[in-house]
Amino acid sequence: MCKPSHLRKLCPKFLGKILLFFIIYCLTPQSASAVVKLPKLATDSMILQRNINIPIWGTAAVGEVVTVTFKGATYTVTTPSTGKWAVSLAPSAAGGPYTMTVAGTNTINLKGILVGDVYICSGQSNMQYTFSYGATSTYYADEIANSANTNIRQFKVNFGSSATPLDDIIATPWKWQSARPSTMNNFSTTGYFFAKSLYQKYGVPIGIITSTYSGSIIEAWISHEGLINFPNLYNQAAGSAPSDPSAIYNALLSPLRNYGVKGFVWYQGESNTSNSIEYRDLLPAFINDVRTKFNKPNLPFLYVQLAGWNTASELTQTSAIAQVREAQAMANSINLTGMAVAHEISLSGVDIHPIWKKPVGDRLSLAAQNIIYGETNVAYEGPSYQSHTVVGNKIVITFKNVGTGLYKTGTDLKQFTIAGADQVYKIATATIVGTNKVEITAATVANPLYARYAWVDNPRSANLYGSTGLPAESFRTGQTPVTPPSLYGATPFAAGNLVVTRYGNGSALPAIGTTIPVYLEEFNTLGVSQTASRLMPSVAGNYNAGITNLTVGTHSFGVEALLSLSENKKYLAFASNNLEVGVPVNASGSKTIAILTADGALNTTTSANLGVARTATVNDDLSRIYYNSQTQGISYVPYGTSGANVVLAAGENAYRGLGIYNGQLYASTTVVAANGSIPAVSKQVATVGTGMPTSGIQTLTALPGITTTEIVRQFVLLSTANNTNYDLFYGVTESGKLIKYKLISGNWVDRGSLNIANVVSITGKWNTNGTTHLYCTTLNTSTYASNLVKVEDFPATSATLATNAVTVIATAAANTYFKGVAFAPENSDATMLPMNVTSFNGANDTQGVKLKWETTSDQNGDSFEVMRSTDGVEFKSIGNVKAVGNATDKHHYTFTDFNPAEGVNYYQLNQKYLDGTSGKSKLATVNSQLSENVFKIFQVDANQFRVTISAQTAGRTSLIITDAVGKKRLVQQVSLQSGISQVMVPNQSFSTGVYILHAVIDGKKQSVKFLVN
Repeated sequence: MCKPSHLRKLCPKFLGKILLFFIIYCLTPQSASAVVKLPKLATDSMILQRNINIPIWGTAAVGEVVTVTFKGATYTVTTPSTGKWAVSLAPSAAGGPYTMTVAGTNTINLKGILVGDVYICSGQSNMQYTFSYGATSTYYADEIANSANTNIRQFKVNFGSSATPLDDIIATPWKWQSARPSTMNNFSTTGYFFAKSLYQKYGVPIGIITSTYSGSIIEAWISHEGLINFPNLYNQAAGSAPSDPSAIYNALLSPLRNYGVKGFVWYQGESNTSNSIEYRDLLPAFINDVRTKFNKPNLPFLYVQLAGWNTASELTQTSAIAQVREAQAMANSINLTGMAVAHEISLSGVDIHPIWKKPVGDRLSLAAQNIIYGETNVAYEGPSYQSHTVVGNKIVITFKNVGTGLYKTGTDLKQFTIAGADQVYKIATATIVGTNKVEITAATVANPLYARYAWVDNPRSANLYGSTGLPAESFRTGQTPVTPPSLYGATPFAAGNLVVTRYGNGSALPAIGTTIPVYLEEFNTLGVSQTASRLMPSVAGNYNAGITNLTVGTHSFGVEALLSLSENKKYLAFASNNLEVGVPVNASGSKTIAILTADGALNTTTSANLGVARTATVNDDLSRIYYNSQTQGISYVPYGTSGANVVLAAGENAYRGLGIYNGQLYASTTVVAANGSIPAVSKQVATVGTGMPTSGIQTLTALPGITTTEIVRQFVLLSTANNTNYDLFYGVTESGKLIKYKLISGNWVDRGSLNIANVVSITGKWNTNGTTHLYCTTLNTSTYASNLVKVEDFPATSATLATNAVTVIATAAANTYFKGVAFAPENSDATMLPMNVTSFNGANDTQGVKLKWETTSDQNGDSFEVMRSTDGVEFKSIGNVKAVGNATDKHHYTFTDFNPAEGVNYYQLNQKYLDGTSGKSKLATVNSQLSENVFKIFQVDANQFRVTISAQTAGRTSLIITDAVGKKRLVQQVSLQSGISQVMVPNQSFSTGVYILHAVIDGKKQSVKFLVN
C-alpha cells in the first residue's frame, strides 16, 4: 500500500504510473494541440504584392486542415508531413484595406491589409539608417511633419546572422507600420523616399521590407549555394558571425524568399573596399543568387553606386572606393538592373553616411519607373563614358545618356584628371564641347593617353550633369577592361593531335609591340580543327598570371609562344607575357611559363622576371624548367617560383630554341659579340653545360657537323629506333628552310634542306614504317598570312630533303595567325601538377589583418593551416581554411586575423595534403599598426559591446556613452594596458539608435559613433 499522498513521490508504484503516462504521451501524436502559425512577416497592416498569385504560408500540425479567407474567396490546404503549409491566393488589383482569416484549430484574423507593390530594401548602414540618424531629423523636419500616409508602409526585419538558413525572421519588436511622424525614426530614409516617389507617381500602396545589417560585407549576403564559384568562401565551415559567408543571408533574406515582391533594392559596398576587384564578381553573383532563391529569374534589381566619403578631393592616384563604383557600374550591364549614381550627395563632405538621402531614393524611383513599370521615356541614367580620342595635347571624351546636352553647375568643370604613358594623373582643365563631349587638357601632360572623372574617394565637387539633372557617372579609361577578363576552362587534349598557338580573336590586330590574346588550337594530323580552342587567361598581376604575347614588331623575333613537349610527352610548355591584352611590352616585367597536362589542366605558378618572353622547356618531372629571354639568355627557373631566375648562358638576343633530350639541355643560337664577362656566341646548335644544370655560366658545345651558317629557330630530335637513341635532327631556320641531319658515327651528317617560306616552328614524329611526319607553322610578318603545313620524309633513315611536298593542312583565319606547334600531351593529368601558392599577401582592414592567397591546380589538397609569428621564427596556428581538393583552375582563399599582434606580424601557410604530407609557403609580413589610435566599439549581442582601445601608456580612464542629444547613458571605469586593451561594456537597455562613445586616451579626447540595434 502507498503512503499518504504527501509522500507518494517516494512510492515506486506511483512513480512508475507517472513515467508510463509520460512515455505514452510523448509517443502519441499531439496534432490536436498544435496551433496554426503565420510567419512574423504576416501581421496586421501588411501590404501584399498586386497582380501575382499571392503566397501565404505557415505551420500547423501534420494533417491539420488550414483555411485562408481573403476578399471573399476561401482556400483550403491539408498540412503535409513537414508541418509546413502554403496556399496561393488569386491575383488582386491594388486596393484595400482588407481582412484575412487563417483558421485551423485556432483562428488568426489580420486587419488593414493593402494590395500594392512590395520591395525588399537591403544592404548595410546607408540603407539601414533612419530619420533618427544624426542631423537627419533636423534636415528633413518638413518631410517628417508631412509624412502621414497609410499607403506607404514598412516592415523592419531585426538584424541578425545564422549558420543555417532560417524559415522565419528573428523575433522583432516591429510590425508593418504606416508612414507618419511618430514612425519615421524606424523608417529607412532611403527606402522611404523611394517608396514616396513611387506612390506619388502611381498612387498604389507601396510596401518596403527593410532587411539590413550595418557594416556588412556582400559575402555574408550570398547563400552557400550562391558561392559555388568562390571556393575559398564556399568551402569555409558554416559560421554564425556576421562576417561569415552566407551568415546574413541565412537570417535576413532566407526567411523572405517566399514573400511576393515587385523588386529588390540594394545599397551596399562600403565594407568591400578591401576587395574591390573581387566585388566585380561578387555583385553579379549576389544578383543571380537573389533571383534564384526568390525563384524569380527576372526579378528587377536596383542598387546605389557608392556615395563619397573621406576627405573631399579632386586628385588621387588610387582609390579603392572608386574601384567599387567601377565594379558596380560593370554590373549595370546585367538584364533588369538599374544603378543610381550618388557620388556627389555628401553634405558634410566626409561622412560615410551622408544624410542627403532624398536624391538617392528619387533616382532609384526613376530606375524603377523605366525598368519595372515600363516607362521607357523616363530617364534614369545620367551621362556615362562612351569613347574618347586623343587630339594633340587634349583628350576629347564622348558621353552617352546626355538628354539634350551636357551642362555643369558652378563656373568650372571639376573632377577631370589626365595622364600620359606614366599614368601619373594631373588635374585637367575641362570644357564642354557641343552636346555630348568634354575636352580636357593639362599643361604638364604633353602627350595624354588616359582620362578619369570623379575617380577619388569623395568626388564631392563633381558637377557634370545631363539635361535631365542626373549626374555623370565616374569612369576611367585604359587601365581596366570593361568586360571581365578571360578565365581558363580546362579541356582535355586528344593523344596524337597537334596543338598550335594562335594569336588574335579575329578582331583587328593591335599595333606592333602590343600584347594580343593567345589561344591553343587543336588539330588532328590532317589539319582538321577539333573545335578545342582554349583561350589563355588574360589577367595580369599576382592573382591570375596573364598569358598574352606580341604582334610582330618591337622585341618580336618570331619565337614567342613556341611550344615545347617534354620528352615523356606529359607536359606542354611555353613562355608568355604576364600582361593584359592591348598594352605595350618591354623587356621588364613578369613573364609567365605556362605548363599543361593531357586533361587540359593549366599551371602558371612559375614566372620569370628577365627579358621578353621567348621559349620555355621542361623535363619529365618538372624538376627543371628552362626559359629563354630576348635580353638575358637562358635561365633555370625553379618550378612554382616567381622571378627566381638563375642565368646559365647570357647574351643579348643570343638564343632561339630550347630542348631536353636524354637528360641534356640543348639550345640553338645566333651571333653575338663578347661583352665584358659574357663570351661571344656563334651560330650553332649546342649542348648547354652537362646534363640539366641549375647554376653557373655554362659552356656551349656545338653538335658536330650541324650548320654554323644558319640561325635555327626551333629543332626536334627523333629516333629511327623509336627510342631515346636520337639519330635524326630537323630544324627550321630564320632564312626559311627546313633542314635535316643524320647521326652517323658520332657526327651529324647533312641530309639536305627544303625551302618553306616564312617558316616559324616545327614538331615531328617518326613512324615505324620509316616515315617522319613533320609539321610546321608559317607566318608572313607583313600580311600576317599564316598556315600549318605538313612534310613527309621517307625513308627517313637515308632520304635527303630536297623536293618533298609541302602541304598546307590548315590556314589561320583573318586577323589571326599561328606561331608554335607541338604534339598534344599524353598520359598526364592535373595530379601531376603540385598545389602551389602563387601569391600570398596581407593587409590591414577594418576587421584586422586580411590574408589572401591563390593556388593553381589544387590537387590532393586538404587544408591550409594559417600560422602567425611576431619574430618570424616561432609560429603558432591561428586557424584553418579548407582547400578545394582537386581542381585544375585558379582558386582564391582569404582568412582574417581578427586579433593581430601589435606591430609586425609574420604569416605563413602550412599546406596540408590528403596523403599526410605538407609544405610551407613563403612569408607574408604585415604591420598591424595597432598602436596608431585604435578606438572602436562593436555590439557583440543584445547584452554587451566590445570596446578595443590602443594606448601608449597604461592607466585608468572612464568610458562614457551618450545618446545623440548628449545625454549620458553609461559611465564605466576601465584599466588600460600599454598597447591594445579590450573591455566589455553592458547594454544598459539602450533603444535602437545612434550613440557616441567617449574617453580620454593618452591625454587626448577620443569619440566614435556607433549604432545600437
